Parts: sequence; C-alpha cells; structure tokens
Amino acid sequence: MEFTFTLTLQDILAFIGVIAVLFITYYIVSTLKRLIKVLDNINQLIESNKTNINSTLDTLPKLVDNVNKIAANVESKGDEVAEIVTSVNEVAASVDDIVSTFSDIVSLVSQFKGMFSKKKFKVKR
Repeated sequence: MEFTFTLTLQDILAFIGVIAVLFITYYIVSTLKRLIKVLDNINQLIESNKTNINSTLDTLPKLVDNVNKIAANVESKGDEVAEIVTSVNEVAASVDDIVSTFSDIVSLVSQFKGMFSKKKFKVKR
C-alpha cells in the first residue's frame, strides 16, 4: 500500500487563512475583554461620584447665568472704558504740551541768565 500526500498551493493558503482567522479572533476577544474591564471601571467611577456629578450639573445653569451677566456688564462698561481711555489720551497730550512749553521757558531763562551773568575775573598776583 502506497500512501501519497499531495499539498497544493490552495491548501497552504487555506491553512494560512484559518490560522490568520484564529489569531484575529483571539485578538478581538482579548480586546473586547479589556474593553469590558475599562467600561466596568468607568461605570464604578460614575456610580461612586454620582452625587458630585448631580450637584455639579445642578449648579451649572446658575454658573452660566452668572457668566452671561458678567459678559453683559463688561459689554456695557466697554463704552465707558473707551471714553476714559480717550480722556486719558487727551490729558496726556495736554501734559506733554505743558511739559514742552515749560522746557522751552526754562531754556529761555537759562539763556537769558547766561547773557547777564557776572563775568568773573581772576586777579593775578
């Protein structure tokens, strides 16, 4: 009795395909197990902080209202601030003009004083 074993390319590809499907299935199952553990941890975290989450969600509308009030207040004060900045700029320009004029007066007084100052003579001995 002779035994003949024939292995074709199709048989090899089918074997490799079956092995690949087994590896992919194992990978998917292990990934799903880890995902279930993560989801369980998240669920426990949410359950343990349920009261904190609820209190935060209850105060959130009040916070939003306060932020809206602050924004409206800042917007209404924006025009006043712009007017104050304009006034400050005008005052700064006036002060700059006054300082310039005062500097010119001091310069003139210095020059005038220099013209009429006493000349000091040194006495030779």
